[in-house]
Amino acid sequence: MIKIYFVFLIIGLLGLLSSMIFGGDQDADLADGSLDSGDTFDDSPKVFSFRVIFSFLMAFGIGGGAVYLGEGNIFTQILVGLAAGFVTGAFTWWLTKILYKLQGASNVDSDSFIGMKGDIVVGTTESGKSKVRLNTSSGPMEFLCKESKGKKLKIGDIVEVAEKAGTLLVVSKK
Repeated sequence: MIKIYFVFLIIGLLGLLSSMIFGGDQDADLADGSLDSGDTFDDSPKVFSFRVIFSFLMAFGIGGGAVYLGEGNIFTQILVGLAAGFVTGAFTWWLTKILYKLQGASNVDSDSFIGMKGDIVVGTTESGKSKVRLNTSSGPMEFLCKESKGKKLKIGDIVEVAEKAGTLLVVSKK
């Protein structure tokens, strides 16, 4: 019987290690594979993620094995294993949920760029759009833009950000 608990322990440990090494935490329900390009995913941890399942398996192996070595009966072994697994799985999910919330956002507020000067890194294309490089507090960043009066912009032109139109910056040539 100890071999069965040891197998649970090893599977849980190897699963958790692979999760740490290879990153990511996929949902265990990969169901029908009906994903299309452009599908988005919620980045919050799921209760039935691989990380939680492997934590459960590892704790089940430890709890059940400990009771077995203490010469407890099979019913007690299973109950203690399940209790240890559920508590450890819930703790893993809760801790992962907190850590996900602590991640920084990478959204850029382009309203703060109005009035900044930058240089054109991609000249005006057929669609009338260009790309401007601005020196922000986070370092140099490039954004799509268009010239306010419809002028063609060339690489190296110096421009000033006049306004924002959706996600597009409207610039004027200096």
